[in-house]
Parts: sequence; C-alpha cells; structure tokens
Amino acid sequence: MKSPTTAIASAAAVRARKPAVERSRKGTAKSAGTRVAILEAAVKSLNQYGYRGTNLAQVAELAGVTRGCLQYYFLTIADVILALAQHIEQQQWETYVASLNQRAVGRDPIEKAIDMVASPQEDCYRAARLELIAASRTNPTLRTVLRQAAKQRDDWQRSFTDELFGIPGIADTDRFRGARDLTGIIDEWMFLHVFPDDGASRIEGVREALRVALHALWSRPTKTAGRRK
Repeated sequence: MKSPTTAIASAAAVRARKPAVERSRKGTAKSAGTRVAILEAAVKSLNQYGYRGTNLAQVAELAGVTRGCLQYYFLTIADVILALAQHIEQQQWETYVASLNQRAVGRDPIEKAIDMVASPQEDCYRAARLELIAASRTNPTLRTVLRQAAKQRDDWQRSFTDELFGIPGIADTDRFRGARDLTGIIDEWMFLHVFPDDGASRIEGVREALRVALHALWSRPTKTAGRRK
C-alpha cells in the first residue's frame, strides 16, 4: 500500500498528464456542481473523521453520489485532498466577498473586520485546513499545494482589505500587513482553544483585545505610508 505522501505525489503527477478532452468534459455547469458537492463532502469528512480517517467511501456517502461517480472526478482520495486545498481558500474568499457586500453603510470597517474573525460560517473550512496543514508536515507535495493556495489567499485578502477600506494599496502598508497577520493568528487561536463550554464571555474578551489592537494598527495611513520597499 502506498503511503499518503507517495499517493498524493503520484496523484499530482497523474493529474498533470490528464488529456484536455477529459478535462473539458468536466467543465459543464452540472459537472462543476457535482465536483463542488464532492469537495464539500470531503470538508465534512475531514471535520468528522480527520485526515487519516477520510476515504473515498465516506466522501461518496456524504456527497450522495456513487463511488463510480466520485472517481469520475477524483480517482483517489489523494486527488480529492489536492483539490481540497484550493477549494477551501476559494470558499473562504467567497465568504469574505458576501460579507463585504452585506456591510452596513457608514459602519466602521475595523468593526466589520472584527465581526469576521471566528465567524461560525468558516468553522468547517478552518478545521479542514488545519487538518491539511498538520498532514503537510510530513507530506512535501501537499505542503507545496497548500503553500500555493496560501499565496492565493493572501492576494485575495489584500484585495479584500483594499475594498473594505476603499483605499487602493492600503493592504501593502506595514501596519495593515501586521494587522492581517495578527487577525489570522487570533482567528486560528480562537478556533483551537475557545470551546463551547467556555462561554461567549471568553470569546468576547478576545474580540475586545483584538479590537484595541486593530484600532491602533489600522489607523488609515495613506496608501504610500509605510509601504514595503
């Protein structure tokens, strides 16, 4: 039996060799929807069973498709895992965009950003990503895919910050980079360490500390002030 590392490395190589005609067959709207349903089922499986406990049979059952249907899109669980890294980042970005479009007119952008930290909507993706990050410690191929996905996520977050504050280039200032890093650290810390029996007061305490830090860091510098050279 192949190790998870070998399996994912092999899956990456096979995926790169797939003929264009096969890829085009999977480009229809219906096929795209089925593919997303499979990846969402993989997110659920990672949440319920962890990285080691996730397999094709469980993903197919959670997606409500046959094993054959699943393997039309993803031949092995390694294929699913590789695609999942990008899917998670895409879904979180869409959550950010939806939240941005729903913001109240005239509301402080910093307060809006704080509301997004530890959003329950992202919990399932947060858990799945952490499972993949843990697995990537001993899996170079998965680590490379996650690194690429993280870069894409950073580009999206920079765009999101610019749009949230209405100042092009503001995300590239040192203070805003620092604020995003701080928010990300607290975001993951809250998910890992704040459990339901700790109560809402614990979460609110962390959010208040973040509020103080972000108001100090995100003080609306000009778009060129503090820019990295």
